[in-house]
Amino acid sequence: MRAIGIAHFGETPALREVPVPEPGGGEVRVAIEAASINPLDLAIASGALAALGGYRFPLTLGMDGALPTAGMTALGAIDVMGVPEGGTLVVLGATGGVGTFTIQAAAARGIRVIATASARLAEEVRRLGATEIVVRGAEPLDEALRRLAPEGVDAILDAVGDRSLTSSVAGAVRDGGALLSIGSGLEERLLADERIRAADYRLDRKPERLAELTALVTAGTIRPVIGARLPPGGGTARPHRRYQGHRNARQDRPPGALTSGRCR
Repeated sequence: MRAIGIAHFGETPALREVPVPEPGGGEVRVAIEAASINPLDLAIASGALAALGGYRFPLTLGMDGALPTAGMTALGAIDVMGVPEGGTLVVLGATGGVGTFTIQAAAARGIRVIATASARLAEEVRRLGATEIVVRGAEPLDEALRRLAPEGVDAILDAVGDRSLTSSVAGAVRDGGALLSIGSGLEERLLADERIRAADYRLDRKPERLAELTALVTAGTIRPVIGARLPPGGGTARPHRRYQGHRNARQDRPPGALTSGRCR
């Protein structure tokens, strides 16, 4: 079968032929229609997580399709932040996988969502359920949040990992509110701030999150937003380079996940 992977850390991911895995006891073999690119995949390929051990080469990348990890992370973050119905949540990095799921799930719970986006993507983000859009570059974000929520917001979710950004907007969180980052975007002083509940979030309670996500998707309450569909053949590393390039340059990209289509 074909799979996108690496022969060693630091190698550009490429399409290669690998043996078809044979399921053991209690396992099933699943045909993959599409796989999304997550930051974790890039970290593994670069060797940044080599110290964790347990990797065997050639190593096939891809943690899931365009749904489970990002969707479960969004649901978990909303639960941990504890934003009540009618409360206000700010989503930084609203056009990414976690951001788009967070907007949809929060809106379904009756939460007011303020999202950051470019002028080009503002209406797309609004259609996902964001109540207000702060257009990047139009005004300083901290000033925009004071204008939109003078009494403070209930929570801010950082899906970007920019510590200077989270530091600049932490003051917009009301006393007792939450500032959560899924990208290790919080400085130590924020983590120690007793005025707010600040934390770096890592996906927890996976079976419970997956069951909730499945129910929401089945009901049509939320859906994956695909930013681009790229074939795996003929330039196999293109989706990885494209995603990495956007991360490095912090440029805007279409909402959702980048996916690489059918590998069998």
